[in-house]
Amino acid sequence: MDLDTAYIEPLIHDWVEHLQQTMKNQEQEQIANTTAFAMPFVAIPASTVRAAFKIAEYLELEPNVKYMAIQLYDRFMYKHFWEIYKTEIANDLSEVSWLQVCERTSNQTKLNLMSCFQLACKMDSHSCVLGISQIKVFRTVDFQMPLYTPLNCIEILLAATGLGEMPNTINISIDLLDLAYLKYDKLHSQFRLRCMHKDSVRKNREHVTRKLISLKSNVLFLSAAIVYCATFFLCLETSVSEERILVAKLAELSNTADTDISNMANILFLIATQN
Repeated sequence: MDLDTAYIEPLIHDWVEHLQQTMKNQEQEQIANTTAFAMPFVAIPASTVRAAFKIAEYLELEPNVKYMAIQLYDRFMYKHFWEIYKTEIANDLSEVSWLQVCERTSNQTKLNLMSCFQLACKMDSHSCVLGISQIKVFRTVDFQMPLYTPLNCIEILLAATGLGEMPNTINISIDLLDLAYLKYDKLHSQFRLRCMHKDSVRKNREHVTRKLISLKSNVLFLSAAIVYCATFFLCLETSVSEERILVAKLAELSNTADTDISNMANILFLIATQN
């Protein structure tokens, strides 16, 4: 055990427990108030994600800043359009007026995205200063920052499983996380099809739909699948039983099912190897 691992070892259990509680609270929020809950990547297209990646690369930002900015922007856009719906669309907004609203929102996209990067930089104590006002973005998301990005979850899971000590594991995981962001719709649509095919036989369709919504908004689940998928590229000499133990461990840490983690990891692997 190296010094860093020895230092964080006592905290890993508490971190995982806190992450699980955060995901549980988020699920309860989703059930209790669907208007306040923002489903990830509903409000932003893949082109915006690619633009965010280019901004982060150009400014030489840390990966976590990038993911935090994207999460913040996604939640902002979701809530922003909901506010528009409540104030304008619900009041019999004409088609022409709606097009004007869309055009106005589109013109502000770059400003809002850069504002999200500014907030993320400040949260990450980054030296990069972006001179753009972020008050509108922060107010719209009720002054709540996405404190836990998938990268945070991946780092904790790698530490908890011991995989973080293996060379290149974190780099492979980050590459897979980027791919999951860029191919988010494809990844989850294929996962949905697989779950509907297998689970709907044993459970009612409504139950499966609720489960899929819950998993789609659970960054800890996505992170667990990414960590497992990363092991596919490490060429580890492991037996079937050892792989099952790893998946079971990740399922326990993420408070999800091992079959779901395995399915998501395999779909992500197929997408990665086909591109």
